[in-house]
Amino acid sequence: MKHIHRFFLSHPINGGQSVVLEEDDAFHAARVLRLKTGAAVELAGADGRVFQGRITAVGGQVEALAGEEEATEAATAELTVVQALPRGRKLDLVVEKLSEIGVTRLSPVYSESSARREPRATGPRLARWRRIARAAAGQSRRALPMQVDVPVEMNAWLNGFAGPVIALATETSAAPLSAALERVSPGLALVVGPEAGFAAAEIDALRAAGAVFASLGSQLLRTETAALVGAAIILNRFGSLG
Repeated sequence: MKHIHRFFLSHPINGGQSVVLEEDDAFHAARVLRLKTGAAVELAGADGRVFQGRITAVGGQVEALAGEEEATEAATAELTVVQALPRGRKLDLVVEKLSEIGVTRLSPVYSESSARREPRATGPRLARWRRIARAAAGQSRRALPMQVDVPVEMNAWLNGFAGPVIALATETSAAPLSAALERVSPGLALVVGPEAGFAAAEIDALRAAGAVFASLGSQLLRTETAALVGAAIILNRFGSLG
């Protein structure tokens, strides 16, 4: 069966509606995929509804017509992954894989070790992460792409999040993640520390915020690996994966 490409719109859509693809998607459709007028596509609106569609125009912009609505499964678990910014382009992989497996939101944060090393991750870097998240969501046929937040300081994120928090930390003794999940509900956040580990003040801040500390076992995983493994375990536990 030929793969049908999925494109996301920034607004809700309805059957019979003509839409214009976002600029990046239009470039990908016309220049990379070389889709022609009449090509079958899938169109996902900002409200999570997905429609069969057809390309109706390819030129300065790419237009499509939404047809019949497709049945979609609602996500069963809301999960935010809070990732301390790693070196270089490692976050690109984190964004791609977390969006692919169904994470709701990624909140990059500056930790004490990453803030001094990494340039402020805004502008082009943030735009790139959001493009990667959209592409991965389309490939895995998600109804909505993972949201990627503007990076903030760790304490600012802790002060703004009201749900349950689990922190993966090797700096303190902790129960396995599977056991920690018995104490929390969907709508939680998973905090993953930087390569150099959390500073003592960050551990104290997590404790003060009521975070539950958890472990992925005896193996010492890279920060980007820990994010993916931890998220997969949580999504499996709440029925969204596996």
